[in-house]
Amino acid sequence: MRQSVATGLAQAITTEPAPKGGVSYGGGIFAVRGNLLAYAAKDGRLHAVDLISGEQWPVTPAYEGVAAPSFSPCGRYIAFLGEQDGKCNVLLTELRGKSLPVKLSDDPWYAFNPVLSPDGVRIAWQEWDEMDMPWDQARLHIAEFALPCGACAGLQSLLPLKTTSLGRPGASYASPQFSHDGRSLAFTSDETGWRSLWVSEANGANAVRLETGEGEIGRPDWVPGAAAMRWSDDGKALFAVRRHRSRDTLLRISWPGTEVSVIESGWTGIEGLYARGDMLVFVGASPATPDALVTIDLKGGGETIRATSSVGLIHAASLSEPRVISWNTLDNATAWGIFYPAEVPGNEDKRPRPLIVFVHGGPTSERALAWDPQAQYFATRGWHYLIVNHRGSSGYGRAYQDALKGQWGVLDVQDACAGAISLIKSGVADPKRLVITGGSAGGYTTLMALTQQPDVWAAGISLFGIGNLYELKQGSHRFEVNYEQGLIGKLPDAGPLWKERSPLTHVRKVRAPVLLFHGTEDKAVPHQQSLEFAEAVRANGEVAELVSYEGEGHGFVKEATRRDVLEKMEKFLEKYVICLQK
Repeated sequence: MRQSVATGLAQAITTEPAPKGGVSYGGGIFAVRGNLLAYAAKDGRLHAVDLISGEQWPVTPAYEGVAAPSFSPCGRYIAFLGEQDGKCNVLLTELRGKSLPVKLSDDPWYAFNPVLSPDGVRIAWQEWDEMDMPWDQARLHIAEFALPCGACAGLQSLLPLKTTSLGRPGASYASPQFSHDGRSLAFTSDETGWRSLWVSEANGANAVRLETGEGEIGRPDWVPGAAAMRWSDDGKALFAVRRHRSRDTLLRISWPGTEVSVIESGWTGIEGLYARGDMLVFVGASPATPDALVTIDLKGGGETIRATSSVGLIHAASLSEPRVISWNTLDNATAWGIFYPAEVPGNEDKRPRPLIVFVHGGPTSERALAWDPQAQYFATRGWHYLIVNHRGSSGYGRAYQDALKGQWGVLDVQDACAGAISLIKSGVADPKRLVITGGSAGGYTTLMALTQQPDVWAAGISLFGIGNLYELKQGSHRFEVNYEQGLIGKLPDAGPLWKERSPLTHVRKVRAPVLLFHGTEDKAVPHQQSLEFAEAVRANGEVAELVSYEGEGHGFVKEATRRDVLEKMEKFLEKYVICLQK
């Protein structure tokens, strides 16, 4: 879609083939330069569109997947990611696709986020090795062309490359961004223990860390296309989003002066930051406001909502007001989460109320203090709702994130239970009406909790969760095919531990009713996982309900499906938790 800032009118600019990021789990779909659009398409090729004439043409041959297009400053070339035959490379192609793309990287396991310097002299990207995830250990490559892009006669004239690497063992380097004069390179690194903002010379030399206050800059790189910071057009400032205790803050950091100032905004969740001239663009959300496309005028200070995901009106006064909380968990550790207190009419009922404990996916991710329709749905119907950012979540420093290594299925389960117990002790939650739920990795934690803590939970709800870790290994997406080896243990030596950490191994211990949702086209966690777990629970004489959605994948995209999930969850909880039927 394209929207006029002046009139607010929106226009669809692509039809077929449909846009789709084909690297990892999507993302990095398009880039714009002047009146040209380049986008990754469902057919595995890059396509270009002239935004004035409407002319459209294929730019590359077909790959298993393409993503993250980036225009050269001269406009003649496009760098992009191409995934093929078990490798993901950075390639460079001509805009008109008259010759085959040139490979710039050296067959890494994965590469992300290629960016060309505005002077056309260099290109930088992130890459990592097969047994790593990008948030565990990743490096930056900075390549210098034989000639600036705008001065060469063709692709071959840009070679050979002079390449340098920027990284450290055990550290994650990510999100390279050149300044507009081509002299500086900004990036993130967590080598200090916190994901932080750094700036070096364009070739990676003399890097310095910029102090931006408590919290982290950037997110785990699950998909390409995200940038942790943006340069101002004059190169004298950087704009970034700092996350601290689940709340986002928009920052302006002067360069080279390193003075940090907060750009005031009511948005507590900020994604997809862009800077252009005197305008910032991002997707913002808050606990009372669904995702919206927002622009901020840096000169006038005005903030404008350009588009919103909201349908109908939302009465903010009737919503739950969430707060970030922490609690003590095992090993004298601290866990974090977001608590949505039940919104009871008149607020007169002070008795302990039923509690839903939600565990996010990933597990290397985090839920922000932002709009959460499921939390509000149940909180406004009399349920307390706790989102658990357990040990292993991002956003709380590298030590907190790494705590789950070798402990998946243990610490996450402990932290969810400890969060519920802390609310029981405070007189808030009803100990007989505790529910645990989550999707993907959170679904795995849900099923593990039902097997390991059968006397704690009154019910469990798993969305596309993992029941058998060995089967997951066999059917995993290439991006995270080795992810679980860091979370549990390396195979084959850790084989017995993989079996021990599989919920299906302990299914006989399940006593609480369980509801499972799964899409039949799920490529990340096959539908068979939920089917086998439900059958095993029922074979033991316990309650298991499985809802399958034809054509849905990993995460439900159809509005009708999402609505049906909420309605079925509510009926299930009314029957087995509120009425305590069995």
